Amino acid sequence: MQGIDFILGNDLAGGKVLPLPEVIDNPAVPPSSVVPGYESVFPACAVTRAQARRQSTDELCDTFMAVSDPLVSRAAPSDGGVVEGAPRTRAVNVHGDETMSLPVSKTLISQEQRKDSTLTQCRSAVVDKANITANSVAFFWDKGILMRKWNPPTADDVGWNSVYQVVVPLKFRSQVLCLGHDNVMSGHLGVTKTYNRILRHFFWPGLKSDVAQYCRSCHVCQLAGKTNQSIPPAPLCPVPVLTEPFSKIILDCVGPLPRTKTGFKYLLTIMCSATRFPEAVPLRSLKAKNIVRALVTFFSTFGLPKLVQTDQGSNFLSRLFKQVLEELQIKHLVSSAYHPQSQGALERFHQTLKSMLRTYCLASAKEWDEGLPLLLFAIRETVQESLGFSPADLVFGHTVRGPLKLLKEAWVAEPLTETNMLDHVSSFRERLHNACATARASLQHAQGSMKARYDQKAVSRSFQPGDRVLVLLPLMGSALQAKFSGPYVVESQLSDTDYVVRTPDRKRKMRVCHVNMLKKYVMRDSDATQDNVDPPGKGAAVLSVASMPLLDAYSPEEDGLHLGNVPVSSPRLHNSVILQNLDAHLSHLPLNEREQVMILIRTYKTLFGDVPSCTTVLKHDIDVGEHAPIRQHPYRLNPTKRTVMQSEVDYLLEHGFSVPSCSPWSSPCLLVPKPDGTVRFCTDYRKVNAVTRPDSFPLPRMEDCVDRVGSARIVSKLDLLRGYWQVPLTPRASEISAFVTPDNFLEYTVMPFGLRNAPATFQRLMAKVLCGIKNCDAYLDDIIVYSSTWSEHIHTLTAVFKRLQDASLTLNLAKCEFGKATVTYLGKEVGQGQVKPVMAKIQAILAFPVPTSKRELRRFLGMAGYYRAFCKNFSEVVCPLTELLRGRVQFSWNDECQNAFMSVKTLLCSTPVLAAPDFQRPFKLEVDASAVGAGAVLLQEDADGVDHPICFSKKFLKHQVNYSTIEKEALALILALQHFEVYIGSTAQPVFVFTDHNPLVFLSRMKNTNQRIMRWSLVLHGFNLEIKYKRGTDNVLADALSRAF
Repeated sequence: MQGIDFILGNDLAGGKVLPLPEVIDNPAVPPSSVVPGYESVFPACAVTRAQARRQSTDELCDTFMAVSDPLVSRAAPSDGGVVEGAPRTRAVNVHGDETMSLPVSKTLISQEQRKDSTLTQCRSAVVDKANITANSVAFFWDKGILMRKWNPPTADDVGWNSVYQVVVPLKFRSQVLCLGHDNVMSGHLGVTKTYNRILRHFFWPGLKSDVAQYCRSCHVCQLAGKTNQSIPPAPLCPVPVLTEPFSKIILDCVGPLPRTKTGFKYLLTIMCSATRFPEAVPLRSLKAKNIVRALVTFFSTFGLPKLVQTDQGSNFLSRLFKQVLEELQIKHLVSSAYHPQSQGALERFHQTLKSMLRTYCLASAKEWDEGLPLLLFAIRETVQESLGFSPADLVFGHTVRGPLKLLKEAWVAEPLTETNMLDHVSSFRERLHNACATARASLQHAQGSMKARYDQKAVSRSFQPGDRVLVLLPLMGSALQAKFSGPYVVESQLSDTDYVVRTPDRKRKMRVCHVNMLKKYVMRDSDATQDNVDPPGKGAAVLSVASMPLLDAYSPEEDGLHLGNVPVSSPRLHNSVILQNLDAHLSHLPLNEREQVMILIRTYKTLFGDVPSCTTVLKHDIDVGEHAPIRQHPYRLNPTKRTVMQSEVDYLLEHGFSVPSCSPWSSPCLLVPKPDGTVRFCTDYRKVNAVTRPDSFPLPRMEDCVDRVGSARIVSKLDLLRGYWQVPLTPRASEISAFVTPDNFLEYTVMPFGLRNAPATFQRLMAKVLCGIKNCDAYLDDIIVYSSTWSEHIHTLTAVFKRLQDASLTLNLAKCEFGKATVTYLGKEVGQGQVKPVMAKIQAILAFPVPTSKRELRRFLGMAGYYRAFCKNFSEVVCPLTELLRGRVQFSWNDECQNAFMSVKTLLCSTPVLAAPDFQRPFKLEVDASAVGAGAVLLQEDADGVDHPICFSKKFLKHQVNYSTIEKEALALILALQHFEVYIGSTAQPVFVFTDHNPLVFLSRMKNTNQRIMRWSLVLHGFNLEIKYKRGTDNVLADALSRAF
């Protein structure tokens, strides 16, 4: 038969096509007697794989179907060369049948291991087989095969759970990866599970990286996706706000609806993009001819638009529709497929209209097409939320006369006014212009708020022409179900969110897709796998492991596989090691001063032990009254953290800081990360603290400590070695402090971290030990010694060391700093008369991401607020941020918040420097009051004549706003003196007060019958003030602060 090359038939062919199967040893095809004269035509039998397994024992791996290249004979040896007589390893599928042949022998594996250059380090690390038990990780040769012994984290160092792995050469890694991930018994699991599965049997350098790349590029996994790996939406692109009504209209179709008596079954919906004016035309069918006829009727009333936007319906893309728009010179915009958000306003109108139609039919028992005009009137008369006006107001310029207006006219008789035509046209145009301008502004604000809410979880993504992507498309024959299909190629980019994608396997070869429907497709490089052994059960090569990055080049963050820093046990600080090399620790000091400090340290050598000592000054007690014991269970930990916690517990037991317990109390433990990367072993005493009676011993104010230290020329900082553990517990407190871990139940003999009154007890200890020593302060375990001369400094250090030795305390020499110009103290860099923020803290604030919740915003304000003294008008700058933290205010991040967020970072980037107060120099105070608040600035000149200001502002209370001008100015002075009293309350120098209100100069000697001012003037007698007049134009800073509300 001409034009027919192959006929495939079965029993459904009615006997017209008869297969003639013939099995012979030497295949020979004689000329067919069916078609004489055509030697190339012969009958054959095609058997499916399922039928072959059911009827025959022949294996498909013995046929041409199992050969990767049909032109290559199966009998030809592979490049690797299968050893003659070598056993053939077979893999078994889920049905129990042997279907896959693995032509890899033990000899071939050994040969590849010895010559593989990627295993050089493994071969160089080989140890004797007899010594592998002593190592947690060891490479060794076992009968010619390179093996690796490895202990999982859950196993002991020499435990029974050790794993012996085959070190896989480069040539066979793709085969192992395929079996570990693609095989039907592997389940296409994720990176971690696939990695752990392979790690139980095999190993090679860069295994985790190879597994990650293999799983990322798995075609099946990319199509199926993971439930916890959703695609983040792209940032919202608001529809441009148009100014001219009916210059752009949006079209769509609704239906099928219940057929009415008149035969209507569909609706053509039309909406003006500028005024949101809707129209709905009932139709009997959705053919292009009916749609065009309805559009012409609409255009004859409202005029021809410039743009018409539709979806990709076949009626809107028809030749007739296109021809009509071209003739009317109307541009046609097509929305991206399966993205109704492109026509969000019209889709929302559909929801409202359907609900109204359903309600109308239920209430009136009439056909929906009868009530359609009435319902459209109701929608056009209603105020649109985004615009702030009804569509009828924006189109007709006045409120239409509806039922409510009729009722109002019946109740309120409004007189008729005659207006001439010119006045009516003039007022009409003015009202319409104002209404449209207001609606446009309202719509822009609504779109901005909507975008801010939507973009909180949005991520900007983009693709380039030529990129391969997966597209979320409906299933064939099911429009309500969708899945990712592809991969397809991006043809071009239309906008920030729309792309043209080639879909050659679909009816529509090119389609416009929104970025939310696209997902990047990761390709596998199969070009370099020709020398590799084919994976089992596959005809084509699947992966080139040689082309994949090794572990040192692989970035886990690219796949969201970031592994947190594994906590490590806190290092034991050996003071004895540092004592042997004091020169290096004190290398910043001059030789003479270094010798003095070294002699001092060696004199009080008992202060620098390797283990915390126990003080004899006091003991810590826990008073819970008569409360019943609280018992809690231990927290669950991963194997690594559990090992770290056990090492901490062993340290406690070894040095007597804890003992086994039989207490009825128990609290769980946890590991808290420290800035140096180590962890602090803490106990969760929250429930115990809730019933503990508080200790009211105060902690010193940080500002006072920093002010005293800031003016010093020489500063030393001492740190106690695990200070809390140097305070013993009373027997009652020891019983209450009992703690539980997954492996132990113990109780402390020393004061642990986390107790409610631990800071008060430790501060009381420091106050007793250092009482009476000048130029020395202590904030918990941070002791600071400061002075202006070296002789005075070394004298103070000697006194401090003597007190610490008498109290049986131990210092941490690694964290002690001696004789420095500046040190980091309480989060600030102090010394040499200056106070600066710590740059590491500033960098952490600068790197802080944009907050997405109130909790994150509180964290940011807490970090930045610690350095508010360095920022001018800090409270005014962060006002938009603090407003978001109010009780019932919804968290909505807008442009004002973003500007405030960046302004705070900019203020901290300006390297602010404060001067420590010098009480030997006079202070200057500038004050001013406005109608709503008071402002003041305290200044002090340095040696170079530069003023260093500290700002203060406060909003007046409700009753204070009603004060007279003189009372407000006097109140501003009183508030400023109260705020800066810590600086100017005890200075011997006079304080110069500058005000732009001249009567305030005579406040102290004027005769005034105002009792309030008289009382305030008496308060001023406690200060050494000299009030001077300053013109308002010169008192700029205080004036600005008073008005910053």
